Amino acid sequence: MSRHVTRRVVLAAALALAVLAALVPVGRWERGRHVREELRGLRELQALVGPLGSPSLSAYRVGVGFGFDCLLYRREGNRFALELCFDRQGRLIEAIDRRGRGDPRIASLREEPSASTIRVDRALVDRLLRRLGAPAP
Repeated sequence: MSRHVTRRVVLAAALALAVLAALVPVGRWERGRHVREELRGLRELQALVGPLGSPSLSAYRVGVGFGFDCLLYRREGNRFALELCFDRQGRLIEAIDRRGRGDPRIASLREEPSASTIRVDRALVDRLLRRLGAPAP
């Protein structure tokens, strides 16, 4: 291999490494932005539900996705209008608003549950699930 070709290969490799190194902070920034945006949506939907044990609690789903358990709340005749999903540690992982006519509004950290800073008493979630007739975990 000639010196000229070797130099071009080395320069190309250095350029590729520089591009990759620049992408790391961009990826971290994007992850942080995504987590903040999803947490904002989770908080908004949690506020719409109000207390977890409210009289509008109407249904449940257990073992959803990666083992999340969900509580569903009635609004204006829609038994499944609002949904809050929790992991085994009591972190709010996903929330769904089905009140509109179009696609549901979803806030989710399903891909990274540990990023959720919104926690509830998991024992309360379990009691509510039992009250609704959900099978024991």
